[in-house]
Amino acid sequence: MAARKRVVVWGTGSIGSQGLRKIIEHPDLELVGLHVWSKEKIGQDAGDIAGTGKTGIVGTNDVEALLDLKADCLAHFGQGPLREAAVTAEAVRFLERGTNVVSCSLMDPVHSKYGRPEFVEPLAEACRKGQASLFSSGLEPGYGTTGLTMSLLAIAGKVDQVIFHEIVDNSTYSGHGLDVLYGMGKPLDFRPALFTDLRDQLWHTSTLLQIADYLGVELDEIQQSWETAAVDHDQPAWFGVIKAGTTAACRWTVSGMSNGKPVVVYKKVERHAPDAAPDWEMPSGEAKTACYRVIVKGAPNLDAEVNLEIMDAIQCVTLHPINAIPAVCDAPPGILDPMDLPVFFTKTLGDGIKRKTDDSEQRVFREYYPV
Repeated sequence: MAARKRVVVWGTGSIGSQGLRKIIEHPDLELVGLHVWSKEKIGQDAGDIAGTGKTGIVGTNDVEALLDLKADCLAHFGQGPLREAAVTAEAVRFLERGTNVVSCSLMDPVHSKYGRPEFVEPLAEACRKGQASLFSSGLEPGYGTTGLTMSLLAIAGKVDQVIFHEIVDNSTYSGHGLDVLYGMGKPLDFRPALFTDLRDQLWHTSTLLQIADYLGVELDEIQQSWETAAVDHDQPAWFGVIKAGTTAACRWTVSGMSNGKPVVVYKKVERHAPDAAPDWEMPSGEAKTACYRVIVKGAPNLDAEVNLEIMDAIQCVTLHPINAIPAVCDAPPGILDPMDLPVFFTKTLGDGIKRKTDDSEQRVFREYYPV
């Protein structure tokens, strides 16, 4: 069996603590270091922070000490939105020292061809300097868009249109910066930079452009719309209260046009009140609060939907990069596109399931099918 990959974790907030737990539980990974920000967590055992048993690894804010560990990989789960420059600088330090990086916090290198140069170029240079690899992913952008889409396109025939959705009810989630990103609590006619600034749009729409590349579609233009909806009551939120009549939901539609047709379409529905915009797209799963749906129109027609509770979705945000760690560590240096990696998947098994100790054939095979 291959040696376990030695991993440093960065970030222990609402997302990072989930990722930390998954790394502690992962049979192919060994936690060797933990970066924390708050003074209260310095010196705390990682297991206490993650809610597992003791690990012997304690939180620190000493970056040099973590770099000196020469870990195989840094798993960066720090806050990304509105901190792109800082997160880029944090990743660069490890890449330059030869430590591979996986992250759900760096959006621009998810599809680096379409990322903002001020963030992509330092990361690419750090990869060259340290001969290390970087893979950034989550659910959106990440598995919920590119991964799910490419899975369907593997069984597609003629394609007329691809539509990928993210539909999320964030009313119970305290993700920092979401109010600013999506204009929650603002007047209904307010438009955030995510919609008005072409460079900020690439933070999400790079996936649309990349899918067009995969299909070999030449896009003539990008069209987009931003819709808002209110509720008739005050809605509590982690950042305060969303007043009645202000933005409690938004729907962002971005269409890649070819010969006047919307061929690749991205739709994001973000609710911060569960009863906002009831006529907009909803998850089909019962009592689910996060949905990733891909529709391929053509011959054949295909429609796939993944429904999750919001906290399960948070776990999946970290699990896509976590499960990629062994493949990233074995990959050539550079910023990795999702299609640069082999198929990867979890190796964490439930209680009571026997684990194979080597790569030999299944013993039961010879019992049922003797030579």
